[in-house]
Amino acid sequence: MRRRGNQAGFTLLEVLLAVALGAMIIVSMTSFLFSMAELWGVGSNERLFQKHARGVSRFIENSFQKASHRYNEAENGNESLFWFNWEGDDTTRESFLSFELKESPGALIWPENPLPHVVCSLQFDPDEGLFLLWRSRLEEVFADDPPRRTLISPFVKEVEYHYINYEEENPEWEIETTPLQEADDSYLMPERIVLKFRFKGEEVTRQLILPKIMEGTPIL
Repeated sequence: MRRRGNQAGFTLLEVLLAVALGAMIIVSMTSFLFSMAELWGVGSNERLFQKHARGVSRFIENSFQKASHRYNEAENGNESLFWFNWEGDDTTRESFLSFELKESPGALIWPENPLPHVVCSLQFDPDEGLFLLWRSRLEEVFADDPPRRTLISPFVKEVEYHYINYEEENPEWEIETTPLQEADDSYLMPERIVLKFRFKGEEVTRQLILPKIMEGTPIL
């Protein structure tokens, strides 16, 4: 009977060794899981940042293309992009790079039903990022109230305006951080703009070609 009882039990030393061995296994598995999570998570923020920059750029490019035909404002001729000053905005007299869309983009949140013929303007704030100013021409308060303001990206930290004069013998690109102006203070339309996104030391540069409608008869 005494021999059978000794065979069925564990000594204190054996119990301590089993606990220590189990703890070592748990620590090893935990370290492995954390290392795998770190391995899979490395660069995830950077990838999301790059995806965000790409998405914002595509949204603006698609908007430019959809605004390839003017719907009114005959004084702007056949240009799809134009400089626009929001008369109802008392905070600034600045003109913004603008375009008009026949249909409201899905990214815009309307208080009621979306309206067509939406005038949109790009507004850059060095501290807050890139905004979209917008209102429909069908709204009664279009000419009186300030536009709605939607944040497109808080990561846009710089905007460049690229100009080139093809009439020169050896044309070169002229890069400006603010739009160039004529003698009458009207703004010149650049050939392209560059958006610079920054996040935690990483920078993504996206170049946007501005569409222009050429005058004259098209070549078939």
